[in-house]
Amino acid sequence: MIVRFARRWVLAILMIVLAPMVVEAHVGSPDVIFDGKAGPYDVRVIVRVPMVVPGLADVSVRVLGGDAREVRIRPVFWRAGVGGAPSADVAKPVRGSRDLYAGQLWLMARGAYSVYVTVDGPRGSGTASVPVMSVATGRLGMSPGLRALLAALGILLVSGLVTIVYLAAGESVVEPGRPTDPARRKRARLIGALSAPLFALILFGGARWWRSVDTTYASRMYRALPTQALVTRQAGMPTLRFAVVDSTGRPAPFDPLVPDHGKLMHLFVIDSARMESFAHLHPLFDDTATFSAALPPLPPGRYRLFGDIAFETGQTRTLTGIVSLTRTDSAAASSASNHDPDDAWRVSSGVTHLGGASTIDTLEDGSTMEWVADSSAIRPGEETTLHFRVRDPRGSVAVLEPYLGMSAHAVVARRDGSVFVHLHPAGTVSFAAQEVFALRDRGDTASNGRLLLQSDSMPARMTMAKGGDVSFPYLFPSGGAYRVWVQVRRAGRVLTGVFDVTL
Repeated sequence: MIVRFARRWVLAILMIVLAPMVVEAHVGSPDVIFDGKAGPYDVRVIVRVPMVVPGLADVSVRVLGGDAREVRIRPVFWRAGVGGAPSADVAKPVRGSRDLYAGQLWLMARGAYSVYVTVDGPRGSGTASVPVMSVATGRLGMSPGLRALLAALGILLVSGLVTIVYLAAGESVVEPGRPTDPARRKRARLIGALSAPLFALILFGGARWWRSVDTTYASRMYRALPTQALVTRQAGMPTLRFAVVDSTGRPAPFDPLVPDHGKLMHLFVIDSARMESFAHLHPLFDDTATFSAALPPLPPGRYRLFGDIAFETGQTRTLTGIVSLTRTDSAAASSASNHDPDDAWRVSSGVTHLGGASTIDTLEDGSTMEWVADSSAIRPGEETTLHFRVRDPRGSVAVLEPYLGMSAHAVVARRDGSVFVHLHPAGTVSFAAQEVFALRDRGDTASNGRLLLQSDSMPARMTMAKGGDVSFPYLFPSGGAYRVWVQVRRAGRVLTGVFDVTL
């Protein structure tokens, strides 16, 4: 009877404790999506990174073609490498889909991970590396009901412990059937009363320990690094300078960086008022720990900055900042000629992408870019493919040249500035991070952990010239108004298409 009653209480408590956790759980970080190859297999991998660390990442793998026999997933931490990683877990087939597999992985530490996805099938075995960042972006809350329940259980527990001490000092030492004499009963009450402050002290110490753990966790949560951006003059030409700063406002030193697509930073400059002015720049990194780039001829105004960088550890970050351009800056920038050859910018109001209707934007050289409508509507939180087609001024499908090692690049930003992502045809992953994990797996590191690079710049992945169709996998994290910039290179010139979509 007592055992059955205890089991019911434990089950009830677990249901009450776990229910608020499920209700209040949310994803605080953007999902990672990868389109690419796992050996001979085409795969689309989505990793939903937890907002707490340690935490469980949800991984879904779609094997295009549906001929996989088994899919395994494995978390590889940058410092441990493959040799120190746990064994792979088998992803389970998703009921109702012949090509979709799902699983969960524990991310135990903060920093750079790569999810290794191995596909076995009739064409052999292949592995894809999907870099992800494991960072704490939030804390799981506790509902008022759970707080009240735990407080009541705590009072009940302390009362029970005091009662146990009282009985242990009194009735437990009396022979069965004999009454407890007044002196022993008084002594038991005294011992029970003295035990209450002791238990209270233990609870107080536990509470202080928990607050200390919580404070430490909060101090290690992901935060945007403080930055400073300003426009200066170099040889009379306006230069945009962008740096991470310390508490004194001076540029802070960086951990070693690696190039991504041949550049140490991809800096995107977007006007914050109407998002009509856009620039994709590639600053140089000098010995003062400052990024600097020639200012393009953008209209005066206030601009948001988003700078993508990658570290030798495999970590990636997007630095954010604000800069204001004056009329003098804009006028001086119109005559600047010291731009990186891969820099590109455009001022355009954009065209609206409506549900099932394709939209066409006219590019700077007279060619056109069409957002080819998908058969299904775009919904927040669901994977989609953004498909674009470029035609030359005569209406023929254009031949595109590689731009920064890819057939195309895209930027998606929400109008309120809360969402920004730099996309490639392979998704949101960083190729530099993939290269870092590949180098570490091969053992191309020095005794101090530094990568043994063959040159000062990791070469960009080059692709052959191809037709004018490009696509990007993506998951819009939330509803709202978005602007999409798509960049391609044609006849040696970087062209930018601009589109709007509201979810």
